[in-house]
Amino acid sequence: RDLDRVKALGLNSVSVFCYGRSLESGNLLDILRLCLERNLKVNLSLRPGTPMDWDAQWPQIRPIIEEYLLAQNDTIFAYDLAWEPNLGPQRDRTAYDDLWNKWIANRYGSLAKAESAWGWRAERDASGAAVNPSDEQISRDGEWRKMVVDYRDFVGELLKERYGRARRDILSVDPNHLVSFRMSEAGNPTYDGSMFMPYEFPKLAEAVDFLAPEAYGRIGTWDNVKHGMFEVAWARAVAPDKPVVWAEVGVSAWEPGTDYASKQRLKYQAEFFNAFYKMAKESDSDGIFFWWYPGGYRSNEQSDYGIINPDGTDRPSSGVIRRNAPQLTASRKSKTRAKIIINVNPRARADGLFGMYQTVKDEFWD
Repeated sequence: RDLDRVKALGLNSVSVFCYGRSLESGNLLDILRLCLERNLKVNLSLRPGTPMDWDAQWPQIRPIIEEYLLAQNDTIFAYDLAWEPNLGPQRDRTAYDDLWNKWIANRYGSLAKAESAWGWRAERDASGAAVNPSDEQISRDGEWRKMVVDYRDFVGELLKERYGRARRDILSVDPNHLVSFRMSEAGNPTYDGSMFMPYEFPKLAEAVDFLAPEAYGRIGTWDNVKHGMFEVAWARAVAPDKPVVWAEVGVSAWEPGTDYASKQRLKYQAEFFNAFYKMAKESDSDGIFFWWYPGGYRSNEQSDYGIINPDGTDRPSSGVIRRNAPQLTASRKSKTRAKIIINVNPRARADGLFGMYQTVKDEFWD
């Protein structure tokens, strides 16, 4: 019933996840069969972790692919290998400090030589080794710029290596499906990284088959949604031949302090979807996955992101999807190449993509 309603909305794909612990249940094959009957494709999230800890993840993920013969399953179109990862604040990034210091030694020969090139002294731990840049240094340009630009290079190479290895392992047992993951704030030009350091498209793009940012930073009216056009343009600049799929798009309709989704919040949800479809079409995005399908109160999130009412009737947002989905899912030629080129330099500031966007956004929107 639910999949029939998804299909009737005009959608042609669903995201599904499967944990290694669920291998024996057979439920994955059941839902794949139900999707096959409705010509719905599946973006399959293989859980429970991320490629950053691949030695622990691969033994749980590999049996799902092999025992269910997923390499032969045309209903699946892609594997989703991580759910909203980021590098965290400084205290979390210390997990990679040993690798950071090895990177410094390989690049400069010593920390002292690196600091001479940077014109900045790194924070040190008790052993005298460099500690990764602070949250302020990640999110704000300053005298520490050259150090942070190097740190972003280090992180990019680390992500490329870890996610690239995961993709290679997947393809060794299933060469027939795409590999990517939902990328949280990666590519978001209006997020400064002050709470956590997001992944970035350069180098990471070499380890996946398509880019899949999320859109929670775009929630609101057109004035906030429109920045997604720059996000897609940046993705095209980094990886011109790879699709850009919005892995999660949504906003809660639940009215805080009440026990229902109010008419006002449902209207707001629909207006956001309208603006987002406008942005997706004008930027020539390749797809949208909504978070999430069923309406009604979700206790663990204290939210209602549903795109349909609990009884299966339409919400205002359902109508927005019905009107716009056919245009987005139809086969179409990509738009012509831009006639105006904007030169950008993501290494010019310590605050990365955010700083780059601040530098060129007026030119971009003109």
